[in-house]
Amino acid sequence: MHINNGYVREGDIVPEELFILQDITGIVREKQASIPDTLAEMRAMLRGKMPKIDIGPHCEDPYECDFMDFCWQHIPEDSVFSLRGRGIDQWELYRQGVIKLQDVPLDSLNLMQRMQVEYFLDRKSHADPAKIREFLKKVWYPACFLDFETFGSAIPLFDGTRSYQQVPFQYSLHRIDAEGKELRHFEYLAQPGVDPRKEIAEKLLGEIPEGACVLAYNMAFEKRVLRELGESIPKLRKRLNAFTEGMIDLMEPFKRRDIYHWRMNGSYSLKSVLPVFVPEMTYEGLEISDGAMASEAYFTMEDITDPAELSKLRAALLEYCKQDTLGLVRLLEKLRSMEAADAKG
Repeated sequence: MHINNGYVREGDIVPEELFILQDITGIVREKQASIPDTLAEMRAMLRGKMPKIDIGPHCEDPYECDFMDFCWQHIPEDSVFSLRGRGIDQWELYRQGVIKLQDVPLDSLNLMQRMQVEYFLDRKSHADPAKIREFLKKVWYPACFLDFETFGSAIPLFDGTRSYQQVPFQYSLHRIDAEGKELRHFEYLAQPGVDPRKEIAEKLLGEIPEGACVLAYNMAFEKRVLRELGESIPKLRKRLNAFTEGMIDLMEPFKRRDIYHWRMNGSYSLKSVLPVFVPEMTYEGLEISDGAMASEAYFTMEDITDPAELSKLRAALLEYCKQDTLGLVRLLEKLRSMEAADAKG
């Protein structure tokens, strides 16, 4: 927010306008009278037997219950609740006593869910060589593998951002300049509390060569981040938008199920695909293992005063983000090995 001589510029955030002050003393006093009865009910409940309430949609709506691990003990890993995508009503199957995947009537499932069940039960996998070859023809060099980590906040932290806008604070970039050339790694992690957008954009422009092939996983996210970076820095917009032209989504062949393995369990997320096709690439044991944890860690850094603790947290963030783009490199290598194996016949 910028205030000059008592004036606020149009479009600036005025914190006082984000909140309403209301005196609720009277409401609180009215409710105080019911507290003894409410406490008595709670104590009686704790003295009683465990309620016989079956699992249901209420376990996760509006929030996930803290007792799900206990109440869901009778649900096996290969249950109807592992079915992915839209299709049959899982709760209706459960109410009918159908719990395991092997008991689901196959003719009641859509094509994708039926494939998930059949492949799981038969422990099957497949790869379509023609479609893999077609996909690989799109890739050229230099090849850059890109992944952003972002945060969003209800109250915009920087000028020109909106509520819950995904602002990038970190990226990992692996680059191969030509076939057979050495794999190089670049990374960026912003200092907390400082608008990182200009620095992150300029650093990217120095590390992704003009005309490079940019690969991402679920590229819609990376495209949006690059587009919004360009909107915030008009003089860099054209060059940033150029990265999105011809961007390749490594998720594509897995989403289309050109390649599918029963252990993917119907999912094509990177964390489902990577351990199956590149077993040595695992997120287990990482201090930070998903985007939500990364965003929370970034905000935490601002409150850490111990240099050693701060250094450890930064290292964990860098390791997690690097894992994502290195995983993309290894997945592309896996696709190429499948193509080569098919060519040999």
